[in-house]
Amino acid sequence: MVNNIQKKICAVLKDASPQPGYGLEDEFSGLRSSKARPSDLAAKWKEKYYYLLADLENTKKRLERASALEIEGQRTELLKDVLQVADGLDLALNHLPGEDDSRNIFQGIQGLKGILDQFFVMYEVKPMEALGAVFDPNVHEALGVTRSPEAAAHTVVRVERKGYLYRDKLLRPAQVLVAAG
Repeated sequence: MVNNIQKKICAVLKDASPQPGYGLEDEFSGLRSSKARPSDLAAKWKEKYYYLLADLENTKKRLERASALEIEGQRTELLKDVLQVADGLDLALNHLPGEDDSRNIFQGIQGLKGILDQFFVMYEVKPMEALGAVFDPNVHEALGVTRSPEAAAHTVVRVERKGYLYRDKLLRPAQVLVAAG
């Protein structure tokens, strides 16, 4: 396989002709002329080398930033998918009857919820405390307005689905019911 690749490279190099406009013809012709001093040519090539080296370093940094952003975006999407599991476990815990027969099921779900909570801590995902907070459309999604005499106007009186922060940025808004004003 290596021989095939070497043959292809040699064929390409044999067929390659200098492209006009690259400026290399001028450099090579300058090398052939006896008027050019070696120190001037060395300085030109050294300058070109430094420009190319700086361009290479800038390209590396740009690619590293792009890769980091791509990884962060993929991690965020994965965490959003895991939030559905957390929602399912919360619903199961809220709707289990308090009978002795379901006690083992309840403990099992609590154990799974604990594992999931540790996963969230490890990946810097925090649930938002929305109940009783003033409604903020940047972090809350209002499902409706309800009358609540004991709550102040425009405060969250019920959380239907928890909101989460990932590294202190909104991962998912909380779905809430808001007190009428």
